[in-house]
Amino acid sequence: MTGPAKRDVVFLLADAGMEQMLLGFLGRPRFHLSLGCAPFAFDPREDVFVAQTRDPGVYGTAREFLRPFERTHRRAVVMLDADWVGTPGADAIHKHITRCLTEAWAEFAVVVIDPELEAWIWQDNPQVAQALKCPPDFRRILADARLWPLDAAKPPRPKEALEHLRRPPYRADGSRAAFRRLAERISVRHCEDAAFNLLRDTLRTWFPENS
Repeated sequence: MTGPAKRDVVFLLADAGMEQMLLGFLGRPRFHLSLGCAPFAFDPREDVFVAQTRDPGVYGTAREFLRPFERTHRRAVVMLDADWVGTPGADAIHKHITRCLTEAWAEFAVVVIDPELEAWIWQDNPQVAQALKCPPDFRRILADARLWPLDAAKPPRPKEALEHLRRPPYRADGSRAAFRRLAERISVRHCEDAAFNLLRDTLRTWFPENS
């Protein structure tokens, strides 16, 4: 007698900001079209879990946290920042968690955002200004503040760039709700962030568009 069918993917996230970004991306109507993959089952109540121990806890205990889901899910995604107190760096984080999960999961992805989640919000796109409720010339403002060089695809210190716009006179909205609004709007097909592209390309591999 067989048990219930396993769900498609479980997501282990390091903080609530990541949760809001993911819910924004995967909460779009027919979100799979934006990602360029086939549809897959996604329910935030069953498939998304935020570690209370944040990045260091995900780094140290991802295998233990995900152990119960080995019986309920086919695949796992672990997502955390590279920049936190005591971090060994993005490459070492990726290698360590990969080594821990290899024996337990046939299909999984370790998404290490370098340096931090705020890297995903920055595009030279008017949708960014609308979602963050900041001036439409935010790109020039950050360039003038030496926080986003004009020849760079992303600010080198993305969290610092957001904090600059949150201060007067700009007063951008840097809340978790703003992250979700932004994820619901911006293009994901042309994102230049390596960590996001790893997530997108992994989902495309697991769920091929023409399958």
